[in-house]
Amino acid sequence: MRIAHVTDIHVLVPPRLSQLFGKRLLGTLNLYVFGRKSHFSEAAQEALVRDVMACEPDALICTGDLTAQATPEEFRAAFELLQPLFQRQPTVLIPGNHDTYTLSAWKGLLIEKDFSSWLGTGDWPRTHILSPDLSVVCVDVCRAHVLSTGRVDEAQLRELDVVLRKEAEAGRKVIIAMHYPLRDRHGNPYGAKTHNIDNGPDIENCLSAYGETIIAMVHGHVHHGYQTMVPTQFGSFPSLNPGASGYAHLPKLKRTGHFSVYTVESDSISVERYAFDGTSFVPEDGGAYATGR
Repeated sequence: MRIAHVTDIHVLVPPRLSQLFGKRLLGTLNLYVFGRKSHFSEAAQEALVRDVMACEPDALICTGDLTAQATPEEFRAAFELLQPLFQRQPTVLIPGNHDTYTLSAWKGLLIEKDFSSWLGTGDWPRTHILSPDLSVVCVDVCRAHVLSTGRVDEAQLRELDVVLRKEAEAGRKVIIAMHYPLRDRHGNPYGAKTHNIDNGPDIENCLSAYGETIIAMVHGHVHHGYQTMVPTQFGSFPSLNPGASGYAHLPKLKRTGHFSVYTVESDSISVERYAFDGTSFVPEDGGAYATGR
């Protein structure tokens, strides 16, 4: 099975004056005054849709941050951009911290209004069965928080253990999908004081018992992609982040957008990674992560 992975697309629509309060006011200053807006481009976003579709994957995983600031206008623009891609094959979607940017967007489940078809239903974690042998278990740790930290609550953590036990008993391999990473690019616990999961070790402790079931973890959040390993009681599994898929082509900074395609075969997963060259996404020169960014 070939599975495409996109993340951190960051569709941006300038907010109205009435939407400029709290965290969104600070975010708008960062985007329009301090230049963060230039990090993402419509050219990359449009090429992403076209070129992922051209790969004809069997399934698609999107690990969040469809929007920049979670306004209704951004969600509608993201839907218009992504619908042709998302509806082409089975698609699995989880929110990112930018999709839960404000308390009203988070508590109001704003992402659900346009994207419910791909988010699944019910309490988290949510399981998407892709085949008799493979499922994607989605853990939602995103919330509205001034420091952009995520957290998994106790109820979801208990249910995660139940879900993984059921998948193991069914003989299915599992891909864990989250927005935030558990490990940094050096393999150490992802421990930034902001923009992290503040109880990430609790998730790792739960996953550790299912090292024979989990074939990989996929995430986004860190815009410059990397792969590392997550240790368990039964060996390690890879943690894979293609990098921000909506990133602009910025050769002077040696940065650009990426997406990945995974080939899953029984107990193995291999990675193809595509980089945006300013016009199209092309296979990464030298193989996945050869560029080190």
